[in-house]
Amino acid sequence: MRLTFFGTSGFACPALETLAAAGHDLVAVVTQPRRPSGRGRKLQPGPVELTARHLELPLLLPEDPNDPGFADRLRALEPELGVLASYGRILRRGLLSVPARGFINIHPSLLPRYRGAAPVQRALMAGETETGVTVIRMATKVDAGDLLARRPVDVGPDETAGELLERLARLGAELVRGVIPGLAAGDLDPVPQDDALATPAPRLVETDRRLDWNLPAGELHNRIRGMAPTPGAVAGFRGRRLLVLRSQRTEGHSRAKPGTLLLDEPGLVVETGSGPLAITELRPQGGRTQSGAAFRNGQRPKPGENLESI
Repeated sequence: MRLTFFGTSGFACPALETLAAAGHDLVAVVTQPRRPSGRGRKLQPGPVELTARHLELPLLLPEDPNDPGFADRLRALEPELGVLASYGRILRRGLLSVPARGFINIHPSLLPRYRGAAPVQRALMAGETETGVTVIRMATKVDAGDLLARRPVDVGPDETAGELLERLARLGAELVRGVIPGLAAGDLDPVPQDDALATPAPRLVETDRRLDWNLPAGELHNRIRGMAPTPGAVAGFRGRRLLVLRSQRTEGHSRAKPGTLLLDEPGLVVETGSGPLAITELRPQGGRTQSGAAFRNGQRPKPGENLESI
C-alpha cells in the first residue's frame, strides 16, 4: 500500500522500520523540523528523521503540516493511507482527508483511557498496573477515533516511562502491521469509543516534576518513574537541583519529618508522608548520573539534613 508516515519521537521508529520491511511503498515520511538541543543549542535531527535517512525514504519536514500548500504537496504523492505515531502536532480536517483511506494512529494507551500528549507518563503516575497500545482511525477530535485494534500489557511496579514506551513502541509496530492488510481487505470492524470512559493525559508541565515529600512513598515512586528518564522528577539538596530518576519502595518507619534523609539506612533513603523511599538513581545539576549510594558517599549528608521540594 502507498503510505505516508507521520512521526517524530523514538516511539514511532519501530513502526516506520516495520512498515518499510513489510514492503509498503512509503511515499513520504513527515516529521517535525530540527530543534535546538544540548548545551550548544545546535539544531539536531529527531529519531524519525534519522531512521528515514538510514532507510533512504523520502522525507518532508514542514513547519506547519496543516498549511494548504503542504496538503497539496502531499496529495500529489497519491497516498492511500496515512499512519501517525507520536508526531507531536494536531492534524486538521483538510490534511486528514488527503490519503484515500484517511489516517490511522498508534496510541500508547488502552483508549479511551489516557487521551492526550502524555498517556504513558500519566498512567504510571496514577499507579496503573495495566496499559497497552491502540490503533484508531483518526478523527478531528484528538484520540477519539474508532478503535481498530487494542493490545493490553502488564506494567512492572518499578518500570519507568522510558522502558514502558520502548515496549509499547515494539508492540504498536506489530499491531499496525496487522491492521493495514485488514483495512485494505475490508476485514476490520471499527468500534466507536465510549466517550464516557475517556480519561485525560495532558502534556507534562513543570509542576508535575516537583517532588513533595509530604506525599506517600508510593505516590512519589510513581511520579519518579513516570518522569524518567525525561524530563525527570526534581528535588534539591543544599540548594542544588537534582534530577531523581529511579526509586524503590522500602520497609520501615521513622518519626522524622518528610524529606529527612535517614542515615541509619543504607543508600540514599528519604522519609515521606507515609514511609521511607530509597532514591536509587539521580543526576545532580551539571553532573553525571549516579546511584543514590554514590551520591550519599560523595556528599556525606549530616544528621537532620533533607532533600528539598523545589
